[in-house]
Amino acid sequence: GLSYAFSKPDVQNYLENPKTGRESKVSFVSGVLSNEVSPEALRLAQLLVQRNRQNDLPTINTEFTKMWNRLRGIEIAEVTTAVPVSPEEEAVIRDKLSAMTNKQITVEMKVDPSIIGGVVARVGDTLIDGSVRTRLQNLRKQLA
Repeated sequence: GLSYAFSKPDVQNYLENPKTGRESKVSFVSGVLSNEVSPEALRLAQLLVQRNRQNDLPTINTEFTKMWNRLRGIEIAEVTTAVPVSPEEEAVIRDKLSAMTNKQITVEMKVDPSIIGGVVARVGDTLIDGSVRTRLQNLRKQLA
């Protein structure tokens, strides 16, 4: 799609060259993308290049994906664990988050040893912090 095409080094170099005229850049994008993306995506790419905003494409893509998933009733959960989890454990986490939110959940797993243990999950604007690190910090505050 668009993100992949715009991430190619030769495409980036051409589009970021200040000596290349804007219309040449739009024509270049049209030639590169015309057979790869939908007409709507091509028009978006042309508009971004005309306004020299092609670097905004990753953010646009992320926001569009979030909106599209919301329309389909899917939420992306960013789940962080201290160690990698098995596919079975990932499925248990996904099912629990789905039950908590009453939504279909897609899980993006991350590993961060600094949380020591447990799970930290972010679903939309909701943070669920069941990490050992946070429990220890809370215990430290209570003892102080």
